[in-house]
Amino acid sequence: MSEGTTRAVFAAFLGNLAIAITKATAAALTGSGALLAETAHSIADSLNQIFLYVGLRRSARPATERHPLGHGKEGYFWALVVALFLFFGGGIFSIYQAYDRLVHPHAVEQAAVGFIVLGLSMVFEMFSLSVAVRELRHAAGADGIPVRRFFRQLQDPALRTVIYEDSAAIAGLTAATIGLALTVATGDHRFDALASAVIGLVLIYVAYQLAWGARGLIVGQAPPERVREALEATIASEPYIDKILELVAVQIGTDQLLVMARVSVHDEILAGDVERLMVRLRDRLRREHPEVTDSFIELAPAHA
Repeated sequence: MSEGTTRAVFAAFLGNLAIAITKATAAALTGSGALLAETAHSIADSLNQIFLYVGLRRSARPATERHPLGHGKEGYFWALVVALFLFFGGGIFSIYQAYDRLVHPHAVEQAAVGFIVLGLSMVFEMFSLSVAVRELRHAAGADGIPVRRFFRQLQDPALRTVIYEDSAAIAGLTAATIGLALTVATGDHRFDALASAVIGLVLIYVAYQLAWGARGLIVGQAPPERVREALEATIASEPYIDKILELVAVQIGTDQLLVMARVSVHDEILAGDVERLMVRLRDRLRREHPEVTDSFIELAPAHA
């Protein structure tokens, strides 16, 4: 498991748990639908961090006879579970809460408590997001690519989920604050209900993004082009290799690649040298590219 990712997940769990308890208390005191929606959001986020940690632990297990390629995709499965839970436990509940507040208006009381809780929650969420962003920047710096492009190519479902969830939480808190302020200023409960609806839509959008990202990784996604080019360079640098006919690299887990290649060799190479070439090439792929967990090299005529 990545130590940085584990740290980001743990920070998000502690922050969301504290926020959920605080929001639940404030929702009960104020009667605000937006605060109740935010409470459901934080509870969903807290449980999601547990799912992510389970995924991190299980995906780190070594290969077995039943799972010869390891358990790397477990992390992607649990990321999909998180997306589904966020959709139903956060998004749908918030939309229903907006409908309920429109049909059955509730007076907002002790609004000052709500504003204090929302402010504190914003501080906690910003701290959690800062931890995740710091880990993202560190990883992007290690790979030597811009942070934005690195995030688009990010194969770590846990870190990706924490960043999306914390960003959604900040957007939801902003909507809840605006909705509560307008409700207090105008006495119109519909602003509070509208804030709940906005929170629900934000969570549904984030759930969709997380599910779509998990889908690509579960199906079997190629690594970024820069990784593929580096693999090609390693194979092509072997003096006996004539041509790379085909190269397939598939992401089978966070920082775990399965590489399959068909290559042709020079005609003058001896049979014994071919065997040593295959062994040396596999060793180089693992040594120079630690993310390569296994590789299969097939010899083929150059015209194949």
